[in-house]
Amino acid sequence: MREPPARSRREQIVGLAARGIDLLARPVYGPMPQPDAVRRILVVKPCCLGDLLMATPALRALKRRFPGATIDVLTGPWSAPALVGNPHVCRVLAYPIRTSPRSLLALVRDLRATRYDLGVGLDRSPIVNALLWRARIPERAGIDNQGRGVGLTRRAVPQSGQHETDLFLEVVRGVGAPDVGRDPEYVVDAARRDSAGELLPAGGGPLVIIHPGGAVNPGATMPSKRWAAESFAALADLATRDLGARTVLVGAESDREVVEQVRRAATSPLSDLCGQLDFPTLAAVVSLANVYVGNDSGTGHLAAAVGTPTVTIFGPTSPRRYRPLGANSRVCAPPASWALSDHVDLRAGRPGSDATDIARVTPGEVFHAVREALAASAVGRMP
Repeated sequence: MREPPARSRREQIVGLAARGIDLLARPVYGPMPQPDAVRRILVVKPCCLGDLLMATPALRALKRRFPGATIDVLTGPWSAPALVGNPHVCRVLAYPIRTSPRSLLALVRDLRATRYDLGVGLDRSPIVNALLWRARIPERAGIDNQGRGVGLTRRAVPQSGQHETDLFLEVVRGVGAPDVGRDPEYVVDAARRDSAGELLPAGGGPLVIIHPGGAVNPGATMPSKRWAAESFAALADLATRDLGARTVLVGAESDREVVEQVRRAATSPLSDLCGQLDFPTLAAVVSLANVYVGNDSGTGHLAAAVGTPTVTIFGPTSPRRYRPLGANSRVCAPPASWALSDHVDLRAGRPGSDATDIARVTPGEVFHAVREALAASAVGRMP
């Protein structure tokens, strides 16, 4: 789901080659790696912000299993901010923005030089698995998706409807990592949190952060994952009228157009921080909110990771696989989206009449979820 449709033929060819290579190169399972024998760990997760945040429970579990080891994470530059301040990660390494035989060979040479003891691939791509293999990492745990677990010594097979976090935890469970919870993790810088308060509107009502954009990743854009600007505006008006809320719009520069549409459609006053926040400051702002509302995007996972009550609007993607996890995370989605097949490719978009169309979610439904999230949060703060 993270690659554009034009690559589907290439993916088929790569998949066929990977299955053939795996049959020839499949190693024999050895004894479980012991903590004192593992000093350097490489985790590979190329994309994207939300995916990397969903992988943080697996990083936490690895550190618990191998407390004396350093953990390096190989990821794309657009995803790296998700690991800022992560206490379990030693270094964040750059995955090539554009993969080519030359760039991958150079990467393999660099990885070999580090002499990792354990490699962990948290991606369905056979390229990630082959990278661990060619880097000569002796223990290699990863995802064997449709027989493409090239060279893996420990493999996890995805199950239908399985949440991505649970799949990642299954991968590290293969090397003995314990269950340390499913909640995502992001550490907010204390100084940024203090200064973030100065960016927010004053008042006594609940602070509601709305992110109406998202669905833009390197190489793939899915506008069908965006709830209508008019719906976000209606939600903001309900929150102002019935809750006395202070509502703040956030987003990247790529979200500017939809943020402006929300502002024009709303009748209530909205604060606009779109394009003004780097990732650590965005995390700090979101951590101060009483509730966060947005589409299926990395910012929703960030909100859950900093402990903010979260309402995520889905369609047409699968909330079973991609919803933010956390103690106070809620989902609004068309009922049919919960039954989506894992093999449905939604990258080309869906017609508006489709049963999983995000337009089927109403402002009233989302507002009800917001009120529930606020009520649950208030109960949680009671002595």
